[in-house]
Amino acid sequence: MKILFDYSIFNHQELGGISRYVLNLDTEINKTSNVSKILAPIHYNLFLKNYKNYKGLYIKKFPKFISKLFEFYNKIITKKYISNFKPEIIHKTYFSNFWPENFKGKKIITVYDLIHEIYHKDYNFSSSYRPKAKSLSGVDAIITISHNTKLDLIKYYNIPSSKIFVTHLGINLQNQNSYIKIINEPYILYVGDRKRYKNFSNFLLAYANSSKINNNFKIVLFGGGKLFKSELEIISKYNINPKQIIQLSGSDSDLASLYKYANLFIFPSKYEGFGLPLLESASKGCPIACSDLKVFREIMDDTVQYFDPNSIESIKESLEKILFVESLKKDLVSKASKKISSFSWKKCGKETLEIYGKL
Repeated sequence: MKILFDYSIFNHQELGGISRYVLNLDTEINKTSNVSKILAPIHYNLFLKNYKNYKGLYIKKFPKFISKLFEFYNKIITKKYISNFKPEIIHKTYFSNFWPENFKGKKIITVYDLIHEIYHKDYNFSSSYRPKAKSLSGVDAIITISHNTKLDLIKYYNIPSSKIFVTHLGINLQNQNSYIKIINEPYILYVGDRKRYKNFSNFLLAYANSSKINNNFKIVLFGGGKLFKSELEIISKYNINPKQIIQLSGSDSDLASLYKYANLFIFPSKYEGFGLPLLESASKGCPIACSDLKVFREIMDDTVQYFDPNSIESIKESLEKILFVESLKKDLVSKASKKISSFSWKKCGKETLEIYGKL
């Protein structure tokens, strides 16, 4: 069986979880008797740049005035490549309406979350906004990364359940021989974007409301950029010492080390399609406090300390329980270390191939 992953996501992000998903999936498929290839004729994705099994050319940035020309070129090359490679399946990596007319095989797309549909107000969209409708029309199968996202798809797009398949993600961070301690003081770790539904402001307020926590633990932010004006205003208004907050960026190795030595990892989001940082944190023995979301319970069961993301008091209490009750902390870490064995890219690849086979 020949599978072709298209260029969609690699024209959309320079780095990111979806790019990792596609590269890991492609790697696992090619360990079998099946053959897959990633085609990104012109792209600016840094992960793909250093990946061997793809056809295409990396450029540092798409100039705005010729981005449409690049898109046209990608479509033309895709059509030509299909004629030579003759894939039986095209797996679209992100949302676009382009399906080559000379392709007669099966069409698959992965849906990661429905953030724009559910939080349409935050993005100034109408309640009827359905950005994925054209991309999902006419596909033979849809893969989602959680049962929760599958339910969202059925609700917002009225897609038959039989057409949607779930494959959980694997863990990206690999085990290292050694972990360099980047921060020498006790800290709470937050990873990634902080805007909108990520609910970072409520975490800041919970931190400010507990002298027990803010006198003993710093906040380390990995990724997400510098603090925004709104965040600085909260810090000033609630008398949080700015020196208590450290913003970092770096490699996977740096992130692994931060997880390894963190006193707690917090994930206060109000919505997620999956929640990969939970698995990454658990794989490094870091205790977790996170929002009580269906998708988080789907992944982590009873291996984390849950809180109500809309309640400052609930977040504060959960943080204090883990940070100051050693027996709870050890129990959560022990349970989580066993849970992560259920998630691997090998398993994700195997389940994806089974979906291909059913088609």
